[in-house]
Amino acid sequence: MDQKTKVLIIGAGPTGLMAACQLRLHGIEPVIIDKKAGPTQESRALIVHARTLEIYDQMGIVNEALLKGEIVNCAQFIVKDKKAGEVPINKIGEGISPFPFFLVLEQSKNEELLYNFFKKLGGEVQWNSEMISLLQEEDKNIVAVKNGKGTIDIDAEYIIAADGAKSVVRNALDIPFIGDTYEQIFYVADTALQWQWGRESLSIYATGKTFMGLFPMQGKDRFRVIGFLPENFKEEEAKSFEDIIPFIQQQVKVPLKFSDTSWFSIYRLHHRCIEQFRKGNIFFAGDAAHIHSPAGGQGMNTGLQDAYNLAWKLAMVIKGTTQIGLLNTYEQERLPFAKHLIHSTDRMFQVMTSKKWYHKLWRLQIFPTLFPFFIRFKNYRQKIFRTVSQTGIKYINSDLTVNRVMESLPVKAGERFPYLKTQDGENVFHLMKSPAFHALIFSPSKNKDLITEMNTVQAEIGKSLIVIDLTEEEQLCTELKIKEDVVVLIRPDHYIGLITDEGAKVVGDYLKKLGEEKKADGIKLTQTHS
Repeated sequence: MDQKTKVLIIGAGPTGLMAACQLRLHGIEPVIIDKKAGPTQESRALIVHARTLEIYDQMGIVNEALLKGEIVNCAQFIVKDKKAGEVPINKIGEGISPFPFFLVLEQSKNEELLYNFFKKLGGEVQWNSEMISLLQEEDKNIVAVKNGKGTIDIDAEYIIAADGAKSVVRNALDIPFIGDTYEQIFYVADTALQWQWGRESLSIYATGKTFMGLFPMQGKDRFRVIGFLPENFKEEEAKSFEDIIPFIQQQVKVPLKFSDTSWFSIYRLHHRCIEQFRKGNIFFAGDAAHIHSPAGGQGMNTGLQDAYNLAWKLAMVIKGTTQIGLLNTYEQERLPFAKHLIHSTDRMFQVMTSKKWYHKLWRLQIFPTLFPFFIRFKNYRQKIFRTVSQTGIKYINSDLTVNRVMESLPVKAGERFPYLKTQDGENVFHLMKSPAFHALIFSPSKNKDLITEMNTVQAEIGKSLIVIDLTEEEQLCTELKIKEDVVVLIRPDHYIGLITDEGAKVVGDYLKKLGEEKKADGIKLTQTHS
């Protein structure tokens, strides 16, 4: 039987499942299909960063994620046969996020977590369902899907293409995937390892000829091991990890004992990106839009945040609370970050793997010596954490970003609202779990009129706005250096849309502008001073 839906999600990996969960939370029931028989069983992507954990916290599933994962306590650098440096990283982001660490939580476990949550919300994935053709029209998209019962057509107003690096949607629309492939061939294995350097640390091992990364996983002596495929092998010749273990042991300068390998794969790495994240009413997210080196463990996290950014905007447009031009801000916000990420991870990857003498010098001597020294300094630690954890992503140039305050504040529109605690110890993020805009009222003068005016605005706007009175939170005003009455409007994704000291009317005008007569040419909100 043919189907009709507002949103069709193609691909039920982490990105697609996050989009499906977020849409459900916003009251939209998507159809989601995947050609696989069920969630991924291979571990695949490994690291979950603080920004993703904050999203899981907003969804109410972070505790389960923490139980399933392994917090990385230290990072250590092994050069040839000596430990060149070691740094504690289990609290590296303290004060920036409630999750100031890096969590090893395999892609398979993330998919399981999101899939179970989606089912609790009343959703289900149509497994064993593969897109075989796509007809894009002005106001709808017709997708032919082959499943176990035959072929059906799905009529979808919007499509989210989350179908990976070999995206059938991207190929059907003939969208170039611009970039290149790294020359090195890599291996990856989930295995038990016994060696002299323990299992509590993320370990980077290097010699002049080889590189190996070891990530602690849940289970006795379990590690994810990645490295260069030994030159003795061609890609097709390495059938199992056991085939290459003797050659790895010859390359490295310390004793290694591997056993009980549960997953092994050989692969080449790519760095590619499309030039537009949207074509008509079709949106691209995750690996369907961008792929890059694994440096920093950014890939899965970036896809999850693509979906998170897109879903609330799509839901509000479908529900009619905002104009259709809001959807243009998805590409506007996420494409520049994707390009920046590809560039930065490519540079990092080249330094880690290059055979050039100056890269070897940096990799083997300079970095292992300097990193433990510089990480002692708070500003340096925080800069690293904000970059790697993606808590530092900014949408300063977004059309949704409006600063209308005279005084200089440590936070600005376009930034993620900072992690703060109220006077009773409550995480401020926990006050903003609802899928809506939140207007935070800060008033050192305890201005009751401002609260009344904001409540009036809320009554006019409806359920898409929640007003939170923080006038008694003197400590928050001090931390944010707020000396005059200020309203901070937080988007559903916890980014600051508007900061104003001009009163409730500016907040109302901002939100009403979003909901004006439907326009397809974008939204530009007025910014008077900052």
